[in-house]
Amino acid sequence: MRFTPDPSSAAAVVRRTIDPTSAAEVFRPALQGELRERPYTFDIQVQLCTDLRRMPVEDTTVEWPEQLSPPVTVARLRLPQQDISDPENLEKMDALSFTPWRVTAEHAPLGNIMRARKEVYRQSSIARHKLNQQPRTEPRSADEILGPAQ
Repeated sequence: MRFTPDPSSAAAVVRRTIDPTSAAEVFRPALQGELRERPYTFDIQVQLCTDLRRMPVEDTTVEWPEQLSPPVTVARLRLPQQDISDPENLEKMDALSFTPWRVTAEHAPLGNIMRARKEVYRQSSIARHKLNQQPRTEPRSADEILGPAQ
């Protein structure tokens, strides 16, 4: 799986050089500035397994050759121009937990590594919410996180 910027989005990036040692936080202000100025679009691409012998799902040491399965765009991620600098956004983000298993059964992650990661993600979320004294809840819709679509 990979995210590739739409060529016009890639060309529009202004903050191309970021020195991670220049300040305690360098990536958040850069992202805030970019999204304040323009929208961005990314293609979400996957490789489809076309040959289980040469593209084993259970062996993550085997790189899947692009000549056997070129990346296919399956979705497009659009980040609208917006101001994300409100501290409330950081609080909302901090309260979330990421899991690739919040999907339908057909899209569930495959392979031993992903099965192992499932419990690691869950335990990490439990520990972080406990440390931050936050309730650990699963959102039922994007509106709970982002507010209603406008």
